[in-house]
Amino acid sequence: MNGNLKKNFIWNMIGMTLNSFNSLFFMIIVTRLNNLKISGIFTLAFSVACLMFYFGTYSGRVFQVTDVNKEITDSDYVVHRIITCSIMMIVSFIYCVAMHYNQYKFAVVMLLCMLKAMEAFADVFYGILHKNDFLYKAGFSLTIKSIISIIVFLVIDLFTRNIIVTLLTVILVWVLILIFYDIPCANKVSKISLKLNNPHLTLLFKTGFFIFLINFFSVYIVNAPKYALDGRVADSLQAIFGIILMPATLVSLAIQYFIQPYLQNLTALYNDSNKKGFNQLIFKLLLLTIGLGIVCVIGAYLLGIPVLSLVYGVDLTLYKTDLIIIIIGAIFYSMSIVFSAGLTTVRYTFVQFITYLITSVMGLMLAGQLIQSFDVHGATYLYFILMLSQFILYVLFYIGLQNKLFDKRVG
Repeated sequence: MNGNLKKNFIWNMIGMTLNSFNSLFFMIIVTRLNNLKISGIFTLAFSVACLMFYFGTYSGRVFQVTDVNKEITDSDYVVHRIITCSIMMIVSFIYCVAMHYNQYKFAVVMLLCMLKAMEAFADVFYGILHKNDFLYKAGFSLTIKSIISIIVFLVIDLFTRNIIVTLLTVILVWVLILIFYDIPCANKVSKISLKLNNPHLTLLFKTGFFIFLINFFSVYIVNAPKYALDGRVADSLQAIFGIILMPATLVSLAIQYFIQPYLQNLTALYNDSNKKGFNQLIFKLLLLTIGLGIVCVIGAYLLGIPVLSLVYGVDLTLYKTDLIIIIIGAIFYSMSIVFSAGLTTVRYTFVQFITYLITSVMGLMLAGQLIQSFDVHGATYLYFILMLSQFILYVLFYIGLQNKLFDKRVG
């Protein structure tokens, strides 16, 4: 099963990277070609869609690929994904109604949720390919979708200055590639039949629920300041916050790329019951994260605001301090990811759910007061408080579980 290892690694990395950067390019295009108000609506809508995405993927591809239950078939996963993507769109609709969005905002949010639903649905076929050592085909699909989507988004928005028409066109691109590439590729390695197998579907919902909650809350706390700003400040200020928050996402992504190669070593140390070596590697990864973080903070201080202002065509001079605070918050978040990798390796996931739950509740409690007192700067403070709190909780749980760190061999 290692015949395609090199191709799998290269194409998956390219596809995942381009897909991760799509939101950055979309945001730049919208801000440049439209206006700050529309840009604010777009950045909020994209954040909502990213949250709803986890209703669509539910337990995620990792769960699908590592599932050793031979009774649950690829067809069961596809049917399950159809159901979860339908639930995703229903929840998105209810959310928009509950928030009393006007017709335009309603349309933009729903279309972006539909785009993310296409991504979630395609991912189940990527899981089938991944499981059969054809991950490079999934990576190639993501690469093509990302490149064509950016080009189409730019061209259509350039000529129409209409985000709704632009998003409809991008969705069409994803649908066509799904129909003519993703599904046929998956069908070649696994014959898929759309039959309802209620016991298997119930089992998938039950066993994946916990992973869904962790993924859902992990996205919520990162974007909580955006959700808190919705309806409390002008859409133009939402756009500005989205712009200064974007580098934090890139910093976290970059740091994860650096630490990713070391994660397999954690598994090896765990299997060897080498607790001392395990903790030493966690400490080294934390130092690496801090070192890379310091470089990012210096870069943000010297070049951050001028570069962002140039790229987006918006004067962000007043938000230099906000950018630095957000980058520092992103570093704390990245260090939390290191602890998360360690705790996941030793099969402690419930405590991670508790950290996300506590942080999410804290965000709900603090959001209104901070934004009422400090306007858009309150969102910056909220982001920093949530990231720092998450880091502290991970440290406390990791230290508290030291005596039991290698006790869980299953789960």
